[in-house]
Amino acid sequence: MVMLSYKDSKGKDAKDSVLVKDGKFSISGTTAFACKAYLSLEPLKKDSSQLRRQADFKDFYLEKGKYKVEGIDSMATASITGTQAQTDYNQYNAKLGALLAQFKEITQRFSKVYYAKVKDTVEIKKIQAEARPVHAKIEAALDSFIFSHPDSYVSLDLISENKTAVIDPVTFDPYYKVLSPRVLGSFTGQKLTAKYDKAKQISIGKVVDFTQTDDKGNEFKLSSLKGKYVLVDFWASWCVPCRAENPHLLKAYNQLKAKGFEIVGISLDETKAAWMNAVKHDGMPWIQVSDLKGFKSEIAVKYGISAIPQNFLVNPEGVIVAKNLRGEDVDQKIATFIK
Repeated sequence: MVMLSYKDSKGKDAKDSVLVKDGKFSISGTTAFACKAYLSLEPLKKDSSQLRRQADFKDFYLEKGKYKVEGIDSMATASITGTQAQTDYNQYNAKLGALLAQFKEITQRFSKVYYAKVKDTVEIKKIQAEARPVHAKIEAALDSFIFSHPDSYVSLDLISENKTAVIDPVTFDPYYKVLSPRVLGSFTGQKLTAKYDKAKQISIGKVVDFTQTDDKGNEFKLSSLKGKYVLVDFWASWCVPCRAENPHLLKAYNQLKAKGFEIVGISLDETKAAWMNAVKHDGMPWIQVSDLKGFKSEIAVKYGISAIPQNFLVNPEGVIVAKNLRGEDVDQKIATFIK
């Protein structure tokens, strides 16, 4: 049996199946825009002894048009050809396939060493050093494909999947502007536009204000700190990189608070106990706010925050003057803005 998993004409997840007869199958349907889809070859009868067998599937780009699937005994090794979107995807795989496979092998070795009971820090650094040039090559090849395929749904997905964790309009704008109106009109394109519009609200030069409940249950308004430099920091107790930044932020806070500097921590936790325990453990004396809704927090949704840590620095007039300041020298970075 062949199973097709795809997005229907309304952008909803859909599935269809067809029997394989004499080594052939035919399947048809409707979809609105080109989208990533999956074809899998599955046995008609489930064999309990084969439950752990590796799934036999192939991903491809499905859109209006005719396709040809050719293979021998396996869907995973089959070739799928047809429309322009699939031609683009085949070109992408030819361009990056070997690099992605190489990087996957490196990350598997890294995970094995990193999560071992006894960490070999020398080997960890060695693997990280090995991974950097490969990652750089992947990024360069990715950009090369995107900018040479502006009217491709594949480029749209690559941007959505690889360039939107933290959107800085300065660096993101070239990726967004290269995409054609046709692909931006798709369901994924509309979501990308909406996310970018949210991110623009907290770009450098924008005036920002919000209201949120603090750790004592009182309403806090960012503009109540007008006249001060304020670092607005998105974090959570479960976020390891966020927690790693807290000692650096504490150093900056202690050095600069007398010069009119303040920090407002916006926790994306979902339980007050976890939030408060982290505040106490890390010794954070600055203002803390949260509505305990995680990434569904009103502020996170408003500004399109989907990855942390993130922060922005506002000046005494409430204007954003810097973004994503972090590291051991964050105190020096912040100090350059305080006059």
